[in-house]
Amino acid sequence: MVEAEMMDKARVGWKCESSQSRRAKVEICQNPQQQNASSNLHRSTAPARKIQALSPQNSRRSSDQHAPTLCCLFPPIDAPPPQPSTAFFSTATRRVHAMTAVGSAPGPSEPSALPSSPSALPDAQDGRQHHTLPFPDVAQLTSRSSIVQALSELSRHSSELDDELMSLFEESEPVVADARRSIASLTPQVHLVQEEAAVLDRRLQASASVAKRISERVRLLDEERKRIALAAEWARKVAELKSSLSLLAEAVEHRDWDMATMHCRRAMAIDPAIRSSSFAAAVVPTTNLPEPPETTLLELRKTMLTAFTDAFIRSTQNKDEKEASRFFKLLPQIGWKKEGLEVYSSFARSMVREKGRAISDSLLPGKAQHPTHFALLLTSLFEHLAMLIDMHQPVVDRHYGAGNFSHGVMPGLQDECDRLGHRIMDSWRQDRNVRRRLDEVQAYRFTSAAMDAKTQHSTFKASFGAPARTASPAAGSTANSSFDEPAGPDGREVDRILTELAAMSSRWGLYRRFLQGRLADGEESDRSDVERQSSLDNQHADQADEPLKDFRRSSVDRRGSIAGSLAEADAATDVPPDPIDHAAVSKLGQEVLETMKGSYMPLETWYLRSSLEKAFRIDQPDTTARPYTSSILDDAFYVIRTVLGRILSTASLGTLTDMVRVVKTTLEQEYIEVIVRKMETLWRSISGSMSVDGPRKDAASREMRTVFITYLNVLDVSSHYMSRVLAEVGNEQSLARLFESKEMDEASAAVASLGQLVNRFRSSLRTEIEHMFTQLTAPRLRGILVETYRDVSYVLDDEGYSDAESRDLVRRRFVKSWELLLVHFRGTFTQANLDTYVGMALDALLKPWEAMVTGMRFTELGALKFDKDLRALIGFLTTQSSLPIRDRFTRLQQISYVLNLDASEHDADLYHNAVASGISWRLSMAEVKTVRALRIS
Repeated sequence: MVEAEMMDKARVGWKCESSQSRRAKVEICQNPQQQNASSNLHRSTAPARKIQALSPQNSRRSSDQHAPTLCCLFPPIDAPPPQPSTAFFSTATRRVHAMTAVGSAPGPSEPSALPSSPSALPDAQDGRQHHTLPFPDVAQLTSRSSIVQALSELSRHSSELDDELMSLFEESEPVVADARRSIASLTPQVHLVQEEAAVLDRRLQASASVAKRISERVRLLDEERKRIALAAEWARKVAELKSSLSLLAEAVEHRDWDMATMHCRRAMAIDPAIRSSSFAAAVVPTTNLPEPPETTLLELRKTMLTAFTDAFIRSTQNKDEKEASRFFKLLPQIGWKKEGLEVYSSFARSMVREKGRAISDSLLPGKAQHPTHFALLLTSLFEHLAMLIDMHQPVVDRHYGAGNFSHGVMPGLQDECDRLGHRIMDSWRQDRNVRRRLDEVQAYRFTSAAMDAKTQHSTFKASFGAPARTASPAAGSTANSSFDEPAGPDGREVDRILTELAAMSSRWGLYRRFLQGRLADGEESDRSDVERQSSLDNQHADQADEPLKDFRRSSVDRRGSIAGSLAEADAATDVPPDPIDHAAVSKLGQEVLETMKGSYMPLETWYLRSSLEKAFRIDQPDTTARPYTSSILDDAFYVIRTVLGRILSTASLGTLTDMVRVVKTTLEQEYIEVIVRKMETLWRSISGSMSVDGPRKDAASREMRTVFITYLNVLDVSSHYMSRVLAEVGNEQSLARLFESKEMDEASAAVASLGQLVNRFRSSLRTEIEHMFTQLTAPRLRGILVETYRDVSYVLDDEGYSDAESRDLVRRRFVKSWELLLVHFRGTFTQANLDTYVGMALDALLKPWEAMVTGMRFTELGALKFDKDLRALIGFLTTQSSLPIRDRFTRLQQISYVLNLDASEHDADLYHNAVASGISWRLSMAEVKTVRALRIS
C-alpha cells in the first residue's frame, strides 16, 4: 500500500512538472531572451538529469541484505520513486521525438532496456499510435503569431509523449514486481547452499591432513627401500669385483689369457663409481692384492697388455696366423682398443716398409730403363696397399668396430705410402732431368710464326708449282726443307716424360677412388647407419673369420707401442665418429697435384705448340690427291688426339679444366689462325699480279686457287676430325672410368667446351671461302648469263618456237659456261666445300638472272619456251650439288608461272587465288603486275 501511494505521488508530481514545463516553454517563446537562456540551461543540464533519473542506483536503494548480487539489477521494492523534473521531460521529449520522426535506433548514450521488460518506445506491434509532429521550416516563421503557434504545437506534442511515457511506466510495474518476488524466493536456497559448503569444508580439511601425513610416510618408506636395494646392489657388485679381481690375478699368474680376459671384462663391466668408491677400497683389498680395486685392475690390465703385445709380435715374427689373430682380438676386450690399433698399425707399416725395400732397390741408378719405370713402381706400391686394405680392413672393423681401421690403422699405412711415393717422385725428377727440361721449355721461343710471315710467298711458290719455283711436289722436294729445326728440348723425350707423369697421376687417381669407395667418404659416412653397418658385416663375414695372412718379418717397437698406454688411467677410448678422407690429406696426393701443375702443364703446353709448329714447318701439300689435302691435317690431329687422350688419362679434374683452356687457345692461335694467315698472306703477295691481265694473272689465279682449295679442305676436314676426336675421348663410358660420379658433370662440361673449336673451324672456313669466291668466281658470273642469253629472244611464233626447240641454245650454253666455271673446283674441293661454293655461286647468280628476265619480252610461245629452259637448267644444277637447289629458284619459277597465265585473268584475282590454293608467293603484288606486263600479244 505504501509503495502504491508513493507511485501515485510520483505520477502526480511528473504531471505537474510537465504542465509547468509546458507553461514555461510558452512564456519563453513569448520572450526571446528568456528562450535563449532556457535553451542553454536545458542543453547543459538535461543529459545529466536524464542519467540521474533513469539510473536505478541514484533513484532507489536496496533494503535486501541477503541478495547482494541481484540488487544492482532491480531496485528494492521499498525504494522511493524518482522525482521527475521539467528538464527531464523536456530532454526525453526531444529524444523520443527524434527517434519517432527519424526511426533510428537509440544512440550510444541512451540506455538499452532489459530483455525481459517492454520496450521504452512505442512501436507498431503493441498497437499504439505514433505521434509525429510536422515541424515547420524555421526560415518561414516570420511573424510572432506563427512562432507562438509553432510553440503551441510543440507543447501539445510534448504532452502526448509524456502520457505515453507514463503508460509505459505503469505497464512495467507488474514485471518488476514479479522479478522481485522471484529473487526473494531464491534467498533461502542460497543460504542453505552456503551452510552445506561450510560443513563439507570442515570435513575435507580433516581428511586432507590425514592423507598428507600418510603420503609423507609412504615416501619415506619408498626412499628407505631404494637405499636398501642400492646398498644391496653395491654389496653384490663389490663382492663380484673382489671375486673377479682375485680370479683375474690368479689367471694372469697362470697365464691363462682366455680366463683372464673373461674376468677382466667382468670387472670392467662394473660401474666405475663403485670401483673407485671408498666402500670398495675398504672391502676389496686383500693381503695378496692390497691396492684399491681401481689400481689393481689397471695394473693387471697393463700386465695383460704387455703380454698380449709380446705374444702378437712373436706370432707375427713366427708367422703364426692363428695366435696373432687370437691376441689381436683379445686387446679390445680388455679395454686396450687404441693400443691394439697402434700395434696392428705398426705391424701393417712393417709390411709396407718391406715392400719399400724392394722399391728402393728399383730406384738405384741404372734401373730406370723402361719408359714408364717410375709409374710402374708407383703402381706396385698402390696395389700392395690396396691388397693390405682389402685383406685387413674387414678383420679390424669386425673386432674393433666399423670405421676403426680408417682411424687407427690407415693413417700409418698412408704415412708409409707418402714416404715411399715421395722417394719415387724425387727419383723420377732426378733420373728424367725434369728440372732441366722445364728450364729449356721456358727458354724456348716459338719463331715459326714470324718466319711464316716473311717467307710465305716463296714457300707457296715452291710448294704448289707457281712460276719461278725452285721445287715442286713432283720433284719430291719443297722449300720447307730449307728451314732448319730450331734448337730446344727433344720432343720425343718430353713426350716420354709426359706419358710417364700422366700414368703416375692416373694411378694416383685410381688409388684415390679406391680409398674413397672402400673407406667411405664423409658424405657416405654421414648417411650410413645401422643398415649400412649390417651390410658391411655381411659382406665381409667370411673374410673377418680368417686368420691374419701375409705376415712379414716385423720391426715393431714394443716399447713404443705400449708407452702411451702405461700413462693412461683408463684405456677405453672411442674412435672419432667423423670420417677421414685420407686421399685429401695425403702428402703424396698434394705432391702429385703440384707436380701436375708445375711440370705437366708447362711441358704439355710446349709439346702441343712445338708439335703444331713442326707440323707446319714440314707441311707438304698433296695436289695429286682428290680432293686436295695437306700433311698438316694428319700430323696436327695425331698430336691433338694424343694430347687430349693424355690429359684425360691423368684422371685429375683440375688438370683437365686448366689444360682444356690451354688446348682451346693453342689450337685457335697456332693452328686455325696460322692456316688463315697463310691464305691471307698469299692473297696480299699476289694481289698485284691479279690486277693485270695476262700470263701473270693466270698464274696468280692458279696459285691462289690451289692454295685456298687445299687449306679450305684442311679446315673442313679439321672440323669433322675434331668432332670425331671429342666423341672418342670424351664419351661417358671413358670419363666414368677416370673420374668419380660427383666429378662427371664438370669433366663432361670441360670436354664439351672443346666443341667450340668445331664452330671456330667452320666460321673461319666460311670467311675464307667467301674471300676466294669474291676474288676468283664472282666476277665471272655475269658473263655466264650474258653468254647464255646472247641473241636469245622469247618473242616467238610457231616457226621460231620450233627452231628454238631444236637448237636448245640456252641449256647448252649455260652447261658449258657452268662447267668452265667449276672445272677447277670439282674433284679438288671436298664435297662440303663444293656444296658451299655452288650455293654461293647460285646466290650471286639469281638476282642478276631475275633482272635479266624482267628486261625481256615474251609471247605466249616464248613464255612456254622460257619455262622449258628454266626447268632444264634447274634439273642440271640439281645434279651439281647435294643442296636443295630448287628452293633457290622459287622466284624464277613463279615468274615463269605468271608469264604462262592467260591474259584474261585479273592480277588481283590471280594473286589471291594462288594464295588461297596454298602457293607461298615470293613475289609481291607489284612484281606480279610487272611480270604480267612483259607478255605481248
